[in-house]
Amino acid sequence: MEKQEIVNLYGKKIVVSIKINDISSRRISIVGGHIYMTLREPYSIKDIEKTLMSVLTEKKVSTLYSTPYYTDYYVDILGIRRRLVDLSKGQERISKEDFVISNQHELEKKLKNLELDIIKSRVEKYQALMNIPISYQVKITNMRSSVGKNYYKKKLLTFDRILIHFSLDIIDSVVIHELCHYFEQNHSNRFYNILLKYMPKYREVRRKLINGERQ
Repeated sequence: MEKQEIVNLYGKKIVVSIKINDISSRRISIVGGHIYMTLREPYSIKDIEKTLMSVLTEKKVSTLYSTPYYTDYYVDILGIRRRLVDLSKGQERISKEDFVISNQHELEKKLKNLELDIIKSRVEKYQALMNIPISYQVKITNMRSSVGKNYYKKKLLTFDRILIHFSLDIIDSVVIHELCHYFEQNHSNRFYNILLKYMPKYREVRRKLINGERQ
């Protein structure tokens, strides 16, 4: 179970997702504009801010687009902010663009299923385009330190649950990246030559994902 905190770094509010683990040591990663930390209890916001400013420069923090992917009032889906309608709270749908849920517990499940459907279709599209004969199993999970992984021997592709909040071209950049590992199980120049063949703007798009830009 993760807890979200809002911290102030160099005068900017940043979303930090905290995972408590009493065994492992402190870990920090940045994915989708959010900072992910594994900490031991107890912790304080002041300690988190001090730690982060000791490892992150003001310039790096300034590049982060760090807002929650969803709140009680909205949810970002495919890079578009949509009004969140919770029927259990007596809210009513007023637009076809509203994202409707029966209750708050349904939100993450519905987002996960939607992402799974979308990514499966993108995997199929690019497999055909790239002439990849493998039939991959696709899973959506919480990855924290990365947004995708190709388990080549298992014929399994896993993707982070945050991807549903980003635009389709950003999702495609992750899908194509992982499929390219069919040809090269590394990040050599040859790997990136293949990757850039299928997505010439990969580095530009990937930078958006790292910084948390939804589109």
